Amino acid sequence: MAGQPSGIILSPRQGHPICLKAEATVGLLVFVPMNTAYRRKFSFLFTLLFRILPSAAFRIPGAIVRALLKKLPLGSSVWNGFVGALMDNTTPDELQTILPSTTDTYNAWVSSNGATHAVDVLAADNSTRLLWIGPRKAKNVVLFFHGGGYVMPLSIGHLDWMAHVKKEALDAGIQLSVCILEYDLIPAKPYPRQMSQGIFAFEYLVDLGYKPSEIVFGGDSAGGHLSLSLMAHLHHPRSTNQGTENLIDLHGTVRGCFLVSPLASFDFKTAAYQRRLNADILSRKVVHKWGDYLVENSPWLEEISAGNGWGMALDVPESWWQNFRSVDRILLTGGYEEVFSDHIQQLGNMLERQSQGAVTLHMGNETHDRPLMDFISGRRPSETTNTITRFVISCFRG
Repeated sequence: MAGQPSGIILSPRQGHPICLKAEATVGLLVFVPMNTAYRRKFSFLFTLLFRILPSAAFRIPGAIVRALLKKLPLGSSVWNGFVGALMDNTTPDELQTILPSTTDTYNAWVSSNGATHAVDVLAADNSTRLLWIGPRKAKNVVLFFHGGGYVMPLSIGHLDWMAHVKKEALDAGIQLSVCILEYDLIPAKPYPRQMSQGIFAFEYLVDLGYKPSEIVFGGDSAGGHLSLSLMAHLHHPRSTNQGTENLIDLHGTVRGCFLVSPLASFDFKTAAYQRRLNADILSRKVVHKWGDYLVENSPWLEEISAGNGWGMALDVPESWWQNFRSVDRILLTGGYEEVFSDHIQQLGNMLERQSQGAVTLHMGNETHDRPLMDFISGRRPSETTNTITRFVISCFRG
């Protein structure tokens, strides 16, 4: 046994993988418990082989058929099928083990793009961080909340997307910086932690000297949901855990907000959720599963039952949003082929009725979060991406 190579076995007594090392000098086997991260990676490998790949083998053909029927990009649909199977069959802990953190992704992106590294830790809680693309004090600022279901960290695609917006704005004569919130992930930190961090970020920009008319905020998917929570807070300030109202003194209205494929409801009975063939990256299963992680052991249900819409825009009476006037311009984008499709259109119609500012709804023949997919895949910016870029530029032009 002395010359046996190292390997991995399962310990029937401990119930988890252990590391097997060969000690040639003494001819003994030394069993060393694997650390938590290593166990998670081993567990993910097992999940990949026996759950994700079989699920992908089922999802991808359906995505291809739907793509052909609806004239969707075939490559993106196959990608959606695989990543959808990945999200359906992994736990947040597994995903967070294999994906780089938001900070690591930002650091790598800054290094590879020759950008200036700038990170602020907010005094509000001494832990929330803001990541900058551009100087802290520019003429205008975009506060961006990234998507990922509150489970996955920031991606390179998000950074490339925001850098594109910044460059296009500069080419149009608009000086702006992008400020990205690194929010805490679920299930470790459920609602309303991310909302509180979004409020802290907005307050910080005001403290830096930005006027509301110099701020546009927005996000994709979960980041769109977080943007809606911030909108709701600006409309009806939410009390803190100490029972006091957490007010943001605006002295005016915020210039704009863009909502890209936002989560707006936990109603799973809409037609978009019932499709048998689905080319979307999201499924009812993953939205339900991650939604549970978001709201479990939180005041979310109590708030919604009381008609307070901080945690979900469409799951409260429309009167919650009556005479909304905190944001001058709102852009809402989505795809007809995503599971959020019906909710996005309902949200757009509701905001058009209740907002005192301008509301634009842009729907395309596409799946969830098309702008992010543009930059992940390296495709030319789609019409939806260009619409968002033009919206940001037009907001700052006045």
